[in-house]
Amino acid sequence: MAYTAKDASTTLFRYLNITEQSIKVIENTNKRGFIYNTANGEKCVIFIYPISHKSDNSKNFFDTRDSGAYERGVSWNYALQNKLKYFCFAVHDQVEKYNDYVFSLECQEKIIEKVSGTLNGSRIGAGTQVVIPNDYIPNKQFERIFTKNGFFIAVIHRDNIIDYIDKYDNRPYLIDDSLIELDELETNDEDSSQSVALDDEYLSKLSRNRILFGAPGTGKSYKLNEDREKCFADGNYERVTFHPNYSYAQFVGTYKPKPKFRTDGTEYVSYEFVPGPFLRTWINAQNSIKSRTNKNYLLIVEEINRANVAAVFGDVFQLLDRKTDGTSEYEIATSEDMREYLIKECGFEADEIATIKIPSNMYIWATMNSADQGVLPMDSAFKRRWNFEYIGINQGSSKIKDSEITLKPYGTVKWNMLRIKINDGLTEAGVNEDKLIGPFFLSDKELKSLSIDEIFKSKLIMYLFEDVLKHRKGKIFKSDFNTFSKIIDAYNEGEEIFDFDVVSFLPDESNEESALGSVAEEPGKYSTENE
Repeated sequence: MAYTAKDASTTLFRYLNITEQSIKVIENTNKRGFIYNTANGEKCVIFIYPISHKSDNSKNFFDTRDSGAYERGVSWNYALQNKLKYFCFAVHDQVEKYNDYVFSLECQEKIIEKVSGTLNGSRIGAGTQVVIPNDYIPNKQFERIFTKNGFFIAVIHRDNIIDYIDKYDNRPYLIDDSLIELDELETNDEDSSQSVALDDEYLSKLSRNRILFGAPGTGKSYKLNEDREKCFADGNYERVTFHPNYSYAQFVGTYKPKPKFRTDGTEYVSYEFVPGPFLRTWINAQNSIKSRTNKNYLLIVEEINRANVAAVFGDVFQLLDRKTDGTSEYEIATSEDMREYLIKECGFEADEIATIKIPSNMYIWATMNSADQGVLPMDSAFKRRWNFEYIGINQGSSKIKDSEITLKPYGTVKWNMLRIKINDGLTEAGVNEDKLIGPFFLSDKELKSLSIDEIFKSKLIMYLFEDVLKHRKGKIFKSDFNTFSKIIDAYNEGEEIFDFDVVSFLPDESNEESALGSVAEEPGKYSTENE
């Protein structure tokens, strides 16, 4: 039989030695949020979760993504509005290893929403629950474990829960060892390894405003993700892709309609301010500074030049000038809508957010490829606020050195050598380097696919014909093939389509290094500050 929220409430009431009749339930929380009087007479808000437990012990978690997300937010807001302490607890006394223990999720609501993919109780995208490590078995009076989501969970024996509530406040949890009297603060070694592994020294060498640029397939997104994994904890970043219709409202925030229900069950539409990825990242970074956890947060912008950046960034553009300490040189005034949201929903004081700056722990990294059709130009004022890092056409090619593909007209050939020969032909035809073929133009999965013939035709040949060689078909494809259909028909018949001998002229392995020449750049060699 499922262990329900009602079961969890009954268990927690027993641990706290209270009854349902003795507490005040917060409206619109389905009796999961309530007011509790602490041992010293202070009031606090408690929201309760049943630990979701699979019978095979394959997963144990707070179901923050689906269960009670709206009610949890109501409880959180009630605590903020009434300046009360707040706790999000989970229990499950029917699981032997969890019997007699309370799990306290030590994180503020807006961060939980972000990781869970929810907003004001509604799903807005992919997300995950807050997972308790499966192999974790509590056996102490008090300890703190670190989850893969980047959250701390305090694990308190029932005998110490009243003392814990008396001493702590999760709006959000403030790291202060002087408050800990229950037991020595400990962190589960396995789950904290990710935090320990973050490379702060490497991050200190990277710009806070950073754009990686280069030809298609040079691994720009891969490089950013590699650096992100090295320097930022899971859950401490957000990724957005710009497109021609992307706007300031989407990037920073705007009012959006949200369906709500009256007490009689009738539905109505309410308009609420919804933050965009920039403001969400700013809130997380600013809260981290306020709570003295000082974690770093990252906003990744893919294809930054496919939108009108001047329009998308708007007044935020002013914040991109950074001082030597990483904070914005200048500040901007917040709009009335933004200010109201930051005060009511995020717990900021009015004087804190009359104006804002980008904090030193907030990073904005982006990718761009000027070869894409329909890209929009950036003006020099915008460009000079970024550090541009060039990813060379052969950078990282050693990773695909041994990758082979079997193509109908040519048999099995090395992908990297074929790519180099195609690039040679493009260069001779006067094609700019930003349209050449990078090592990862075809992914590893595609190179190993049984459908590589179809992928080669639909992805590489089409790119060459439609995007690169609009007026130079005869310079790389045989002159008889002046239409795309002729090239594909010839390919399907096993005819050679390129205007060079693929097999005879491909360099062998001993000459591969010389074939790459001097353009196998080291990462960041062409990095330019304020380009």
